[in-house]
Amino acid sequence: MQRRQLITAIPGLFGAALSLSFPLAARAAETEGTSFAVTDLLGREVRFEKAPERIVVANYILNFLMTGGAASLSKVVALPQDGWEATRTGEYKLLTEAFPSILKLSSIGGYHDNVLNTERILSLKPDVILVNIPQYRDNARRLAVLERAGVKTVVLDYHAMKPENHAASTRILGKLLGREEAAEAQCRRYEEALKDLQTRIAVLPDEKKHRRVYVELGNEGVARLGNSYNRTVLWGAILEELSAANIAADMKAPYAPLAREFVIAANPQTILIAGSIWRNAAEADSMRMGLTVTEDEAQKRLAGFAARPLFAKTDAYRTGEIWAVDHGSLRTIADYVFPQFIAKILYPDVFADLDPDEEIRTFYRNYLPEVNPAGVYCLRAAAGAKR
Repeated sequence: MQRRQLITAIPGLFGAALSLSFPLAARAAETEGTSFAVTDLLGREVRFEKAPERIVVANYILNFLMTGGAASLSKVVALPQDGWEATRTGEYKLLTEAFPSILKLSSIGGYHDNVLNTERILSLKPDVILVNIPQYRDNARRLAVLERAGVKTVVLDYHAMKPENHAASTRILGKLLGREEAAEAQCRRYEEALKDLQTRIAVLPDEKKHRRVYVELGNEGVARLGNSYNRTVLWGAILEELSAANIAADMKAPYAPLAREFVIAANPQTILIAGSIWRNAAEADSMRMGLTVTEDEAQKRLAGFAARPLFAKTDAYRTGEIWAVDHGSLRTIADYVFPQFIAKILYPDVFADLDPDEEIRTFYRNYLPEVNPAGVYCLRAAAGAKR
């Protein structure tokens, strides 16, 4: 039976078997104004004499706002805005519409190139800069200059799709922003939801597991194969946790395109095309999913991928198991809805009660109600998509 998930209102989190209630607000941390320390995602202890008031968010602005709420934006002095609109169009559009003041913030580098503008950052006199792991490694000398000038560096990580990293990063944000109660509630939800999935899958007989799955990033359009993911990152890490047989699991690189011959030989039983909105050479037929995307547009683009001659030789094509999922909404504390979406694809009878769309609506309603996350997050190719 065809299942489509279309979001038209405000989101929530994982596991319909779990309660969908969240605290509507969190009190400011009682320790605000006193010294405290956080241990970041590289195990570095960073000490603060008081809560930071001027923050450069070099990555994860959506997570920052999800944890800190709208009021936390008043502490942000800069973002890496170069290329943000082109690579995360839906996120950019919704955040800048909800918070026009973002457009007035200084840009301190590229959204994806990891190059930080040290001079501009210094001119803004921030208390702390928040970076991800690749940014930290690629900017070691620049960050050392900032540290000597009194700007602290805190490393976060939502890319590895490890629950412990998501939770640790969110708790750090809660501590820095005086929103520990909200951060703890979000982490608790994340952990409970994943545990619910794992518990149900663990008792399934082995023959129900290990479905062969091919994931492809649809940014290159229909004519070229986009990246797939090994077991350590993003969609590959999710499939690993769900006991699926990701055909790219043992790939040496964390992500790279697979050879067409390899995909045919692996004969996937389920195909997932990951979409977002990209402003690039393949924009005309790249897979679009996520924030601001309509179901009609997503379905038309997915039809192009489903009709590839390459896929016609797979079990997924023969049984109609070709799906699209939203790539742009990964790497947030709310992204455990995507293991839920995929669990429903892989084990439809086991997880029929879950409602990831309602989870997303509830999350935004309780933590970032200023943002309307209308969009498409998971979609099955229509029956007529195969030719």
